[in-house]
Amino acid sequence: MLIDALARRLAKRRLRALVEHARSPAEVQERLLMRLVQQARATRFGREHGFAAIRNADDYRAAVPLREYADFAPYWQRARDGELDVTWRGDVLDWALSSGTTAGEKFLPVSADTIRTNKRGGFDALVPFLAVDRRQLFSGKLLFLGGSTALRREGRLRVGDNTGIMQREIPACVRRVHMPSRDVASMGSWEAKIEAAARECLDADLRMLSGVPSWILIFCERVLELARARRADASLRDVWPRLACFVHGGVCFEPYRARFDRLLGSSVTTIDTFSASEGGMLGVQDRPGEEGMLPLVDLGTHFEFVPVGEARDAKPRRIGLDRVETGVDYALVLTTNSGIWSYLVGDIVRFVTRDPLRFVFAGRMAHTLNAFGEHVSSGELDRAAAHAAQVVGAELVEFSVATRYPNEGDAMGQHVWYCEFHGAAPRVEDFAAALDARLCSGNEDYATHRSYGLHMPAVRIVASGGFESWMARRGKLGGQHKVPRLCSSEVEAELEAFATGVLLA
Repeated sequence: MLIDALARRLAKRRLRALVEHARSPAEVQERLLMRLVQQARATRFGREHGFAAIRNADDYRAAVPLREYADFAPYWQRARDGELDVTWRGDVLDWALSSGTTAGEKFLPVSADTIRTNKRGGFDALVPFLAVDRRQLFSGKLLFLGGSTALRREGRLRVGDNTGIMQREIPACVRRVHMPSRDVASMGSWEAKIEAAARECLDADLRMLSGVPSWILIFCERVLELARARRADASLRDVWPRLACFVHGGVCFEPYRARFDRLLGSSVTTIDTFSASEGGMLGVQDRPGEEGMLPLVDLGTHFEFVPVGEARDAKPRRIGLDRVETGVDYALVLTTNSGIWSYLVGDIVRFVTRDPLRFVFAGRMAHTLNAFGEHVSSGELDRAAAHAAQVVGAELVEFSVATRYPNEGDAMGQHVWYCEFHGAAPRVEDFAAALDARLCSGNEDYATHRSYGLHMPAVRIVASGGFESWMARRGKLGGQHKVPRLCSSEVEAELEAFATGVLLA
């Protein structure tokens, strides 16, 4: 098909550019930063921070301090109230409503400039597949399962899930092969959307899946149920024999990999991506099957990195892409063409190669398990969970970790893992031992505290479908919502209602 041939030619050229930019990012990134500064010099923010005098990245860092959402909220409230040229030029009409995992409900600006560059980022997510695989995606259907495209109107503004905003802007050449239909994509109820999308896709020639792994799994398993109502031994390979690619993001993929391998088989290429409501598409895995994503350095986002241990310092080091080191956990800082300036996103990344630069998602700053000084990141929890499931031969569906604090009867603390499995659950003692061994081997602080202050992890088995029901009860089903890897005592009390079995002491 002509569009596949054209896309393949463009993808090969683009992949070479992505790799070259990741080898020498400094000039591209500084040029982009200066363009953003120039475009915003007449805004309220630009005037307050002397953008007219900024000539290079060092000038910029001296003029613009690191900020978090609470620091920007007054600016963005002005913009939402109708003031023009606040942190970005003109009137920003689209606002992404975050899932609020770390700072309550957040409204993030999505400018027309960002929408344009995110269209390019959407193509970049497919580039690694299109550049090397001759299977034809655009001859069939492509599924993008995200938030509702029916945005909430607030006067002149449109507010909603960032994926919903972007789905409304899908290019015409892709829309004709896009699934689900517009009516289904606009549904606000995630349960209804899953059901309707599954029925639409059951007889479709689906070539690609895209979305958050946890929700795509639920979708795939519903399709399989419908297929087996027709033929008892049906598999997803029977339903979608030409399915070639799964583009995923939003969470660490490793805990879900075994279930996808079982459902889809090894012929489906999986591509990891990294994105944020604050910056759109930020990275893509260029070598399927190998760790690490290339940073997308020439779209609309300028990157800075702060060593995690310095993130709360008065004057932390702010490092550009050209000076990062491998093996160091960095807090991610973004400046974008939506008027987001040196913004601490809350994500932690770690670079695994330098030539070219490739990084992995290493967790969330607010999701570090550190009740006793053990400093376990959410990324480490993901990797330990995936490892333990492999060791005991189980399929992990979801998990969340709570903290049991010392009391009068027990002076030691403990991590309590709430885990849901597909099929038979493993022996909790074996699963806990595998978790513990992996965390001890990769985290010196955890290993030290296990020797005197922490019990072996406890494991609680969550009933089948429990996490989905729990998320639905909390009003956080689907879209960009994810099961929290850490749960507070209040959240744990809610989750406990879905747990079964005996707590391992």
